[in-house]
Amino acid sequence: MLREIRQGNQKDDQEEPVAKAARELRQTSSKMVHSAEWSEDNGVLQFRGKIYVPWNSDLRRQIVSLCHNTKVAGYPGRWKTLELVSRNYWWPQMSRYIGQYVSTCDLCLRTKPIRQAPVGKLHPLRILDSRWDTLSVDFVVELPLSSGHNAVMTVVDSVSKWAHFIPTLSQW
Repeated sequence: MLREIRQGNQKDDQEEPVAKAARELRQTSSKMVHSAEWSEDNGVLQFRGKIYVPWNSDLRRQIVSLCHNTKVAGYPGRWKTLELVSRNYWWPQMSRYIGQYVSTCDLCLRTKPIRQAPVGKLHPLRILDSRWDTLSVDFVVELPLSSGHNAVMTVVDSVSKWAHFIPTLSQW
């Protein structure tokens, strides 16, 4: 992995903007605070003592996977994975990348506990006394014209489930 990081940092023609800016910042004679944050050790660019990971989606995914997808780590959440990765590595928007990675982890999604209050006890519906006391009405519209009608009004009794279908004319 270290070899991949070195190779990612040594491509001058396709060098990434962050690495290029860090090298230029170190080469200036000014003693800015920002220039002291960057260093290079054996061809590996470091930011505040942490290895800078160049833009390589496979490399970043592999690093996060080593800190998240292992039985030793126990599939920690976003913040613990970020803490584990940030002990040794750094790249721009690392927190966002790790958040997206953890939120799409299949095992985490399947075993995540439900974080809501219990819904409570179920209550039975009241028993209705007589038929045709409670009705439901529905309309079926945009039917082909037949005998001057293009819609059907459906009336259903809630107790007996009997239904009446009444042909009507839709004005829409």
